[in-house]
Amino acid sequence: MALDLDDLRLLEQFKAAVSNDTALSGWNSSNGACSFPGVDCNNGRVTSVSLISVRLNTDFSAVASTLLHLSSVEAITVRDANSSGLLRQVECGEKLSLLDLSGNYISGEVPAFINCSRLEYLDLSGNFVSGSIAVGVLLRCSSLSSLNLSGNHLVGAFPTDIAHLTPLNALNLSSNNFSGEIPGKAFVNLSKLRTLSLSFNYFNGTIPEAIIMLPELEILELSSNLLSGSIPATLCSSNTSSKLQVLYLQNNYLTGGTPEAISNCTGLVSLDLSLNFINGHIPSSIGMLTALRDLVLWQNALEGEIPESLSRMLALENLILDYNALAGSVPPSLANCTELKCMSLASNRLSGSLPTWFGQLVMLQILRLGNNSFTGPIPPDLGDCRSLLWLDLSGNQLNGQIPSELAKQSGMMTPLNFTRQFSYLRNDELRSNYECHGKGSLVDLTGIRHSDLSRMPSKDACNFTTVYLGTFHMINNYSMIFLDLSFNQLDSDIPKELGNMYYLMIMNLGYNNLSGVIPAALAGARLLAVLDLSHNVLEGPIPRSLESLSLSEINLSNNRLSWTIPQHGSLATFPSTAYENNYGLCGFPLLLCNQRVVNTQQPKSHKGQAALAGGIVAVFSLSLFVLLICVCQRKKPKAHNNANEALRLQGNLFSIWNFDGGDVYKQIVEATENFDEKYCIGTGGHGSVYEASLQTGEIFAVKKIRKTEDGSLKNEELFCREIEALVQIRHRNIVKLYGYCCTNQDKFLVYEYMDRGSLSIILMAKGSAVELDWNKRLDIAKDVVQALSYLHHDCSTPIVHRDITSNNVLIDMEFRACVSDFGLSKILSLDASSCTSRLAGTTGYLAPGEVAREIFVLFTVALQCLDPNPATRPTMQSAMQKLSAAPAAVGDFDYLHTDIMDTGTHVH
Repeated sequence: MALDLDDLRLLEQFKAAVSNDTALSGWNSSNGACSFPGVDCNNGRVTSVSLISVRLNTDFSAVASTLLHLSSVEAITVRDANSSGLLRQVECGEKLSLLDLSGNYISGEVPAFINCSRLEYLDLSGNFVSGSIAVGVLLRCSSLSSLNLSGNHLVGAFPTDIAHLTPLNALNLSSNNFSGEIPGKAFVNLSKLRTLSLSFNYFNGTIPEAIIMLPELEILELSSNLLSGSIPATLCSSNTSSKLQVLYLQNNYLTGGTPEAISNCTGLVSLDLSLNFINGHIPSSIGMLTALRDLVLWQNALEGEIPESLSRMLALENLILDYNALAGSVPPSLANCTELKCMSLASNRLSGSLPTWFGQLVMLQILRLGNNSFTGPIPPDLGDCRSLLWLDLSGNQLNGQIPSELAKQSGMMTPLNFTRQFSYLRNDELRSNYECHGKGSLVDLTGIRHSDLSRMPSKDACNFTTVYLGTFHMINNYSMIFLDLSFNQLDSDIPKELGNMYYLMIMNLGYNNLSGVIPAALAGARLLAVLDLSHNVLEGPIPRSLESLSLSEINLSNNRLSWTIPQHGSLATFPSTAYENNYGLCGFPLLLCNQRVVNTQQPKSHKGQAALAGGIVAVFSLSLFVLLICVCQRKKPKAHNNANEALRLQGNLFSIWNFDGGDVYKQIVEATENFDEKYCIGTGGHGSVYEASLQTGEIFAVKKIRKTEDGSLKNEELFCREIEALVQIRHRNIVKLYGYCCTNQDKFLVYEYMDRGSLSIILMAKGSAVELDWNKRLDIAKDVVQALSYLHHDCSTPIVHRDITSNNVLIDMEFRACVSDFGLSKILSLDASSCTSRLAGTTGYLAPGEVAREIFVLFTVALQCLDPNPATRPTMQSAMQKLSAAPAAVGDFDYLHTDIMDTGTHVH
């Protein structure tokens, strides 16, 4: 039973009542049980205490000193109670068997446990416990059957004490920083162990056979470590019918083949070997695992054909084999696997025609066959997949028509409930190449660090950007949200029926031979955020009906379109590259239409069009699935337009279908404890920046605008100016604005979190400055230049930042640089009438003016001293004379046209 405490008064009463193990007199009800919330009593004695999701906001040592000295208590649960402080030692008392302190802020090392011989269940997970586990601290917990220390900051080798806890049946050390080899001898005597989770650590070496041979083992999670070698051939050989149900070895450095012995694991339900270096064929004997629900082998070096024997896995729900070298066709017998929810076979060497039996898979939600060599038509039977959420057939050799039947499943979707987590790796088209087909990849992230996605060769080659989706939870009456048929040979018209797919968010039909006109009915896909019809032979005008869509991206380039680009909605806010190479197309952002078009259509003047484009707030102009405008009190949606309510994801809070402004506001305030200073990661002239780690696992940077004491509007003007600038920008080197909130109490902006902070912080710290070698510094400079070039030349209306400093250049873990802080930026009109000569920016970063010559002289001398040829370097006496010479008038020295690398330059 939960105890809701707003302050400590009730806790003080509780402490006073139970001190010295006295009876809870006054709280006993007529039936003899005390009525104190969260406490169970037996004849007036405390037997168990349960404080869950309370807000104690106190040093836990004060609570522990009260609870842990009760000789009659058998179970103590203080979970998610916001308690902090050190727990130096635990004295369990005579009867304590359960101690759950998970989800708090307890710090320090793992405490010593005294008189804990009866303790069976210990959970310290989700705290801030750090350091190595000292020898002997757990030895007195001789009855321990469940130990959970996951989600802390523990380091060092595998704890030696665990080898002596023979009653253990569950051990969880995941999500820490343990390292070294996993000692096989530590498991020799743990014959009762059923669950072992060592995921998300830094263990290296091979997988010990002693673990594989544990007779009662049901769950083995070793994912996201540094393990190498092959999977032991003795897998599941200890019993004729193994008890192993879950085997997670993904995101390691395992080599060799998939052992035939895996067929002995007849009880296996979930198998994940992804993101390794496993080679060879998928053994046909794997079909003997008839209870298997998840077969996940993506990003390995597997070859050969997909075994027909997989059809014996009638319980199979997720078949994920992407990024291998598998060949042949899709086995027809897989039609028997009617429980399939995800079939992901992309980026292999598969060929043949697409099976018509796909339509029989009524539970299928994700079908990814992109970047293979499939031929023939797209089967209309796919429209019978009434649960289909994600269809990616890009990068094949498909021809013929786009079946109008694809829209038939709209409104037919069955309830979705994915137990695995997926991440959408979006193709960054700013730097893409023709080998990166489609809009991106859907990747199974279960048990994999986000940062380790960089190990995917395709991710680096295509410059993918991670957009986290999370676990799907949907209800009835939905349709597809992702349709990618690009890079094929389709040669039909675009079916107008695709406009019936109300919930479709991405439609990519680019790089085909599609002809005819763009159907005006496409505007019926009201949630469409990305539309790519580029590189086809489409004709006619752009339908004005598309003005009603809130698009974040459109690409109609390289077609045969004509007439005027519609000037309402978001269509006029995109760069010219979205419409280029359509020789009959005109109007902003392209060249003005000729006189004949003007007389017919009476378009606005160029100046009027520019003003209109500059005035439109491009709400959806950032990357996909990012909602920009964050209202803190959300209105109830109309009954016919309730996409946000229905498409409920437990991932990115800023995804279009998951967005709830009030919920986001609440979570940010809670994550920062109402903007407590301990979460502050930077302070500027107009506000402070806080790190907000939300419950979804996402981290954001939140800039809270400071209220001015004199009530002036300057900070509010900067707040609005930054929003106005950033909603028009989408570039990898400009910090992403995910949303903003404006209430009477708070004004803050929510940004992408950049792990390393500002360039100035990196340069001021000796260690990080040394790490920032010349190549990294050069790359950072190039990133900033690319950002400024985009602002000045590629935006629909040019933007001048006006405050580029090392404080406003942010760096992520991969040393990517992003320009931030657009509070002083200025959006220019195309006739340059808004240009100004007024100085703005940070003092010290403005143009030199009167000291330009001295700066130039200093750099010239410095470069001469670094000349590769020692003979041409100036002597120190000469260098001193040059630096000490009286400066001439600035006008007498044209430093802008002097080659400072010329060692023959003489400065007097």
